[in-house]
Amino acid sequence: MLGRTAAQSDSLSAIRSEVAEVVEACDQGDLAGARETAGLLLTDLDALLARYTAALDAHTIPRPY
Repeated sequence: MLGRTAAQSDSLSAIRSEVAEVVEACDQGDLAGARETAGLLLTDLDALLARYTAALDAHTIPRPY
């Protein structure tokens, strides 16, 4: 269980950092940089969602969304 919690914390930390980069790029008027970082963030979120969905499916737990 601890490993899962640590992985979730690492994921949340990485997502938070990427969102902070998007905000900073927007503040600086760097829309290309913001778009690039937002694209990376979307890719990371898609991967996390896929893992989450696979885990729910593996345990026949209904998706909450």
